[in-house]
Amino acid sequence: MNMLDKRIEFKQIPMTNLTIGDCHIYHVGERNTPFTEIIFSGDPESGKFVAFYCYGDEICSFVTVGYQNLHLYLLEAMKRLIMPTATMMQRAGGDYKSIVAAVLKMAPETEATRIFAIKTASIIIAEFTREIE
Repeated sequence: MNMLDKRIEFKQIPMTNLTIGDCHIYHVGERNTPFTEIIFSGDPESGKFVAFYCYGDEICSFVTVGYQNLHLYLLEAMKRLIMPTATMMQRAGGDYKSIVAAVLKMAPETEATRIFAIKTASIIIAEFTREIE
């Protein structure tokens, strides 16, 4: 969209993926973000778990290990601001199934906004006023 000189909002949450053998690892959130607590869901020794990194009462990033598409649902929860607080996550024992259910409940309302961004008028990016002419 930037290459088309479209004015867009930046609503992306960084995601990094890694595959080691058959194990998929996805980290969603800024790198090197400070955190005060880690909430685990699942057993790390089993090879399938989710770690939520919390700063205060906010979940600022998470890592899914061994799951194929779970990170997409949790990422959508972060984007739609329905991710629970760290306190709520601790009370639930780190269970992420209610988050996935909430995202699936909102799924019919989800629509792509790229088509609307393409229809907006292009902006001119110029360093000097003489470049506009």
